[in-house]
Amino acid sequence: MASTSKKLAYSLNQIGLSVLWQAFSAVAVYYYVDVLHVSGTSISIGMIAYGILNALFNLLAGHVSDRTRSRFGRRIPYILFGSLPFGVVFYFLFSPPAIDTTMLLVYFFAITFIFDLLYSFIGLNTGALFPEMYQSKKDRYQVSAYQQIFSIIGMIFGIALAKSLGLSLGWSLTAGIFALIGIVTLYASLYGSFENPAYAENPLQFKEAAITTLKNKLFTSYVVANLLIQLTTTMFVSLTAFYTKYVVELTATQNSIFLGAVFIVAIPMSFVWAKSGLRLATVKAAILSSILYAIISLGFLFAHSPSAVIVIGALLGIPVSGFMLSLHVLISDVIDYDAERSGRRREGMYYGINGFIIRIGMSIQYAIMGIFFATSGFDENAASQPDSAINGFRFLIGGLPVIILLITVTYLRQYSRREKQLRGTNL
Repeated sequence: MASTSKKLAYSLNQIGLSVLWQAFSAVAVYYYVDVLHVSGTSISIGMIAYGILNALFNLLAGHVSDRTRSRFGRRIPYILFGSLPFGVVFYFLFSPPAIDTTMLLVYFFAITFIFDLLYSFIGLNTGALFPEMYQSKKDRYQVSAYQQIFSIIGMIFGIALAKSLGLSLGWSLTAGIFALIGIVTLYASLYGSFENPAYAENPLQFKEAAITTLKNKLFTSYVVANLLIQLTTTMFVSLTAFYTKYVVELTATQNSIFLGAVFIVAIPMSFVWAKSGLRLATVKAAILSSILYAIISLGFLFAHSPSAVIVIGALLGIPVSGFMLSLHVLISDVIDYDAERSGRRREGMYYGINGFIIRIGMSIQYAIMGIFFATSGFDENAASQPDSAINGFRFLIGGLPVIILLITVTYLRQYSRREKQLRGTNL
């Protein structure tokens, strides 16, 4: 059994991944559109196609990871050799050369391509270690709680502070600080990371592995629900910078308080959700989180003051924490069921296909945003926006999540029914 220090060390990878990925999600488009004046419509269109390409990265990373053989193991080499370039590329994303907006668009996609490829391999392999390292429900909830706390710390930097620090310190310096945090914590996580060589036996060929994974009905219910939840939360992250500038204007300090409140509330709630998960089925925690998020997000439709926006943000910390913990444990359970049935542990392919489908969701997100930018009257060069754009921002962050999460609940209920059937037949 791993010691507490090892569990904490392994969980540090969530700071590195979160601070860089969430900062990218929260402010990269904002920085290029609002600061550098690159066309928002052009970036959104490009991100639709890019999201499909990036989805393939996850399939590749999952298959390659399951088949890797090295003296360092299957998963650890990608963390060991990928973390330094991951941080360096992030720095260059926010340190572009002095070129025109057309070339900035090309630069953005070129750097994002490399950044996302590295993120796919590192994120997939840090995640794939979790079900292999921790197989008891108690350990999983304990380590998952640690991971969520560290992930939230990364989110506080990456989401709550990225915009305000970028505006006050400068975008290059902020990116350099974040890159250093990411590199250090990812390497520190290796102290608590280990693999079981026995699980590396007899990997499937790609086609067989992919088909077998998709035939797992428990997984298909999970991955659709996860896709919809991730679509909801990433839309929130991407849109808050616009919402707090054009809809309900917040100062840099108020913006940090608003986003920080989400995660400050989420930290203690991680332990509440962990205890609830030990008593209840994990899928029920995910259902409850979906319902709470849908109800709370409605507040963005009507908020007109900074204090109201901050209160809504704090309340969102409750379901956000529930999502983070329950989804992490659910995919581990899915992998366990597959291992019991097949005799193989295939974390790489499961995380790869999960990542593939989630990245398709990225294309959906940018398609939605692209339609909005093209039709709402939004002008990236204007200091204020027309009512059509303001109302559009309100709907995207406060109304659309309700629709998406109602669909999510139906898939989570389907997961619950299938889980009961599979347990009844011992898979």
